[in-house]
Amino acid sequence: MSSVPAFLLKKLYVKGSLKNTATGFELAIQNNLAPGTIVGLAPLRIDGAEFPLAQTTVLLPDGKKLAMGDVSNQQPLRFNVGDRVTIQVEGQPLPAGPHKIIVSPKTKEAGTLPIPADDTIT
Repeated sequence: MSSVPAFLLKKLYVKGSLKNTATGFELAIQNNLAPGTIVGLAPLRIDGAEFPLAQTTVLLPDGKKLAMGDVSNQQPLRFNVGDRVTIQVEGQPLPAGPHKIIVSPKTKEAGTLPIPADDTIT
């Protein structure tokens, strides 16, 4: 259980960022709370289904793309206030309509932070 209240974590999700791409789908989170260090990511969950980290990459604020499985205690990702990262998942696109999302970055400072969100693909 995270020590950060869910109502604050929910603010990290960028509403309207969930969209299908040519190779799957993507969504974004933006740090508006406090500087942090991401040392991993639990599998992304959408509508109860898990998406493997092997299919997950993150597009960093500087434009670099990083395999999410490469983020670790040995190779952490600084997540400063104002930073926005786009999480991209390769595979099938999501069906149009509303979706329940849980993005769970693992941080050095506060452990795993399950970010709950609702978003819609039109």
